[in-house]
Amino acid sequence: MDVDPIRYEMFLHRLWAVGEEGRSTLQRVTASPIVAQGGEVMSSFYDTAGTMVLACSGHLRFAAATSDAIKQMIEWFESSPGFHDGDQLFFNDPYVAGSHTYDMMVVKPIFLGGRLIAWIATSTHTADTGGVLRGAALEIHHEGIRILGVKVVERGEFREDVFRTLTEQCRDPQYVGLDIKAMIAGNNVCAARYLSLVDKFGLEFIEAAGRKTLTDAEEMARAKLRSLPDGVWRSRVYYSAREADQSDADIIAVVCAVTKKGDTLDIDLDGTSPQTSGDTNSTLPSTVAHLNIALTNQLFWDIPWNDGKLAPIRLKAPAGSVLNCAFPAACGLAPMIGGMFVAAVSECLAKMLYAAGRRDDVNAGWAGAWYSGGPGFMYGGHNREGLPTAQGLYDVHGGGLGARPDRDGVDTGGHMNIPSGGISDIERIEMQYPFIYLSRRHVKDGAGFGRYRGGYGSERLLFVYGSQDLTANYRPYGAVPNGFGLFGGYPAGFGGNRALYRTEGLLQRLREGAYPTGADELQGLDWCRLDLPDGFRPRVPIPELAFITDVTQSGGGFGDPLERSPAQVERDLRTGRTSPDVADRIYGVRLDGGGVDAAATAERRKQLRAERLARGARPADLDGDGVAAAAGPEATHGEVVLHVHEYLDLVRAGERMAVRCRRCAYVFCGGEENYKSAAVEVTMDLEELAGDRVPSGEPYRGVLLGYVCPGCSTLLQVDVFCPTRQDQRPLWDIQIDCSGLV
Repeated sequence: MDVDPIRYEMFLHRLWAVGEEGRSTLQRVTASPIVAQGGEVMSSFYDTAGTMVLACSGHLRFAAATSDAIKQMIEWFESSPGFHDGDQLFFNDPYVAGSHTYDMMVVKPIFLGGRLIAWIATSTHTADTGGVLRGAALEIHHEGIRILGVKVVERGEFREDVFRTLTEQCRDPQYVGLDIKAMIAGNNVCAARYLSLVDKFGLEFIEAAGRKTLTDAEEMARAKLRSLPDGVWRSRVYYSAREADQSDADIIAVVCAVTKKGDTLDIDLDGTSPQTSGDTNSTLPSTVAHLNIALTNQLFWDIPWNDGKLAPIRLKAPAGSVLNCAFPAACGLAPMIGGMFVAAVSECLAKMLYAAGRRDDVNAGWAGAWYSGGPGFMYGGHNREGLPTAQGLYDVHGGGLGARPDRDGVDTGGHMNIPSGGISDIERIEMQYPFIYLSRRHVKDGAGFGRYRGGYGSERLLFVYGSQDLTANYRPYGAVPNGFGLFGGYPAGFGGNRALYRTEGLLQRLREGAYPTGADELQGLDWCRLDLPDGFRPRVPIPELAFITDVTQSGGGFGDPLERSPAQVERDLRTGRTSPDVADRIYGVRLDGGGVDAAATAERRKQLRAERLARGARPADLDGDGVAAAAGPEATHGEVVLHVHEYLDLVRAGERMAVRCRRCAYVFCGGEENYKSAAVEVTMDLEELAGDRVPSGEPYRGVLLGYVCPGCSTLLQVDVFCPTRQDQRPLWDIQIDCSGLV
């Protein structure tokens, strides 16, 4: 049937409102902090075959995952036991859908007159599934209940036997049970409202509108892809994991190549590290779900959130890799390595969108951290009232956002996974957990440096109070930065600290006014000492009155830091976000008594630019005057065809293309060559930059590679590089297909 466009828009907006009501219902019923406050929840709608028609503004990882679960349950259970009006089925198998066993969903078929007309689903991140506590699993069988679909509500009747069987396998049955009931409540609201839409619009119209929104999404996705230049964009993001047979960190690389041709997008993860023996692994369904996060955040945000937008996308994830682990690998930390995959895809998309002139859609990374490892935020034990504590603190939901081409990133602005997420309230945390916060504040020097800096994440200092059996997951320190910056911006800043400290006489010290507010104030205290576990310890005990220091992710920077406005640097100095040392060494800003010293700043920046060229490795194809061999009048004065980079243009040089600096007209190379091979490469030592090692005292295992224009010394790109791995150097991040441009 023809779908009236006005009624179609009315229906879609009302369906969205229904989903939002279901999501908010779930958040009101649950007692889980990660759901009620953090927003890790989703309501979504599906056609009779399990194809997602619309997802709402909850956790984007859940939006893509639930389709797989419904389709698999139809295949397995349609004949026996069958689906009936009033049924609701529980599911949490990450090898079919979702990221880990903690991603739970309840799906409900909707019937009209005895006929199946749709499915709805609600999902939550429930932080207790029984099994070993987070971080210690070596296979999926260690990670608690793994349910492939069982009716917790049958023909409208709540199944107490099934409910108790599920919840009594967990440490906190009431907590898990309330999450399950919250999902059921969300489905009940969505189902009732959906049937009211059927009454208003008619079933034939709603089915046609569902088909249309899928078709529209695919057509809009393909149209957007056609508007982007063809080419290949590459990225590499590092993370760390523990291996079962070693006490030091294993460095993981997520290697991503995004090829855009016509109206299709291919994502190839060849070169990504093999799966680990621990739980830092992602199943293929989890990786697909995380791909949905990256695409929805940056490329397809303005396209209906359904399965149609994924039709032009092809993903290649090598079997047995950390992003396509083989059964029965543990995958409890799949969201962590999945987040690195999101960052890798997002870097490619950001550079692709920039080349298309879509500057408003360009963001640096949202997952910047100077190092990983140390104590995690998944706790176990009991609180002051003796209630189980088998869940995490989600301050990460208040991380810093990446910088844009025209402004700084948002400080503690959110999390890439959840458009409607939120950070946990400190008072509520202290009610439910055995912790007392001494501070939660923006982390000084934590954001990625750049002409526009990334948004600052937060650091926190808290201590254990009222628990004698608290434990936390723990990983060896991975001394290599995570995340990415764009076009000369740094991937992360080096502020903050993640460590455990034992104290002596803490309560008396606090009574006397010894009130530290950050990890930097713990140095040198004779009553406080760093506590490092010995050997292989996937989880560590945390004694009462011990300090825990932690830092959340920050945003990556955009552009050369030496182009940052001195007034903006001065503002960040006044608010305590930037230190005088960073203002001088990174931004080249000098102050006098009245503010910025313009003359001294100009001289300092001139000095820093000269140091870049003096310290860097010169390209082999420079002549004695420092001119690239590819240079010539046609390239130097050629017509600009494409702005492929904040500082680089693709120009027409006769019958071929060339890459030229937008600042000084320096010609790097041919249009289909890697500009980095013709740039000055500067190796930046992480310990020298940060002024210290990671808390364990180990040396850093990575470096930053800065690529500098030989003509004007503009910083073009800052890449993270791990010398111990056999990785490409330099990484060819922008490879435009010039065949249709000459």
